[in-house]
Amino acid sequence: MAKNSLTALLLLFVPLAASAQTFTNDEYGYSVEVDDSFQLTQNNHATYFRSDDNDSVVIIKNWPGLDDDTARDYLQQGYQDERIALVSVNEPEQINVDNGKGLQVDIQAIIDRKLMQGLAASYTGNNGQGMLVVISASSDNWDKLAPVAQKIAASVKFSEYSAGRNAQDWYHMLAGTRLSLPGSVDDTRRREDIYFCSDGSFKHRMSSSASRDLDYGSTYGFSARTRSGSWKVVDDAGKSRLVMRYGNGRDRSAVIEDRNGQTFLDNQRFYMMRNNRCR
Repeated sequence: MAKNSLTALLLLFVPLAASAQTFTNDEYGYSVEVDDSFQLTQNNHATYFRSDDNDSVVIIKNWPGLDDDTARDYLQQGYQDERIALVSVNEPEQINVDNGKGLQVDIQAIIDRKLMQGLAASYTGNNGQGMLVVISASSDNWDKLAPVAQKIAASVKFSEYSAGRNAQDWYHMLAGTRLSLPGSVDDTRRREDIYFCSDGSFKHRMSSSASRDLDYGSTYGFSARTRSGSWKVVDDAGKSRLVMRYGNGRDRSAVIEDRNGQTFLDNQRFYMMRNNRCR
């Protein structure tokens, strides 16, 4: 199954005379038209299409619950993982899609160490669906691909989900993001950040600062520690549970929920934010 929380389409070359095939994912409620010279090669954590000559690839990743502010932030700030680095070159513009809305921006990209040119788009459906789409080609081929890329970007259609959000939804939604919990207790400031990487690893940073007024003046101190390990999301009695296993073998788990676009771990609100350590 394809899936989130980040969606990306990568196209390097499309024959002008070819026709389109419609790829539909009923579980996540969307369809997209892809040139029929591309063959589906993988459909688990992400959906991959590759051209017959293997010079072109389409990658679809879903992000259920993607909100407009997060989508715009990713388009403006760019994206990077172990294979892809994307940088926007202008401001996002609105595009129309069936049963949803989208934003589109021109990009420069490095894909598998090759310099590319293209466009990126984010989509949010009326029923909570979310996608990030990238269409790119080498600079020599982009002029030929650009009209086709525009058609692909406009072909996204959203429909009803066939199932609610589950553990797989949450895994793809969290991969490449950060959950942040700022807080205060008396005059001590505490902050907790959990960085989720798409390879199943995480970094958990806990920091605090404190100031004290003493007879001879005031003192200020700061401390921080970072722990790492592996993470997953499991279905547990009808709920989704985030499970983190630290390097020392200790496990921590919490029920993860979405409440009107807000993320909660065991009834405590965490803010989903941009991940500047991994994707």
